[in-house]
Amino acid sequence: MEAAEPSNLKTNIFLVIFLISIIIISFLAILFPTIGNYFALGNWFSDLKNVNYWIAIGFVMLLCFLGALIPIPIPYMLPVALFTAIWVESHAHAWILIIGLVFFSALSNSIGDILDYYIGRGTEYILSQDNPDLENRWSKIILYKPKLIPMVILIFGISPLPESLLMIPLGIVKYNVKKTFFWMFLGKIMMMTLMVILGLLGLEYILSGDNPILGIAVLYVIWIMIVFMVKYKPN
Repeated sequence: MEAAEPSNLKTNIFLVIFLISIIIISFLAILFPTIGNYFALGNWFSDLKNVNYWIAIGFVMLLCFLGALIPIPIPYMLPVALFTAIWVESHAHAWILIIGLVFFSALSNSIGDILDYYIGRGTEYILSQDNPDLENRWSKIILYKPKLIPMVILIFGISPLPESLLMIPLGIVKYNVKKTFFWMFLGKIMMMTLMVILGLLGLEYILSGDNPILGIAVLYVIWIMIVFMVKYKPN
């Protein structure tokens, strides 16, 4: 039986510790309401209705931009749902604000992805420290199934998957940057629209100040995305 590679062993230890930590936090939040309040999204954003619109746009754009550059999944799209829920409750012309939010958040996230495309080999080193063949897995799709590239870009745009895994190989093989931006931007528009729908459907639940379930669920989603990022190997 072959011994596990040091890099894979380190990754597995990290994933196990991360999951155990989330489970402990979940039990503590349930048993002790004071701790649970820290994970109640309503408490995090109870004063957001008083935030200036352009400050809110700037905050979301910065978060989306950084979310595209950082090679780990972060819930950068969540504020779109939260601001949607808040503005529908507190603004007469909420839809104008929400359309602007969707456009600017999708734009900033797509720009961050394109920077990843150009950063290329520099970011490649960061992503490959733990698993050197990480990007080669996606390169197989790019090189051998080129007709699927727009669909793959769209899937990455819609989903919260870390786009660096795809953008860097696209930059390395010099895939058309205009097509890359178009499909990624379209995917991000769709993703942010889904977040708007989430904000509308979960309006009362999101704004409830004493329910920590959604905040804790975000931690589990992040863990699942990290597992997918480091373990999935496309054929």
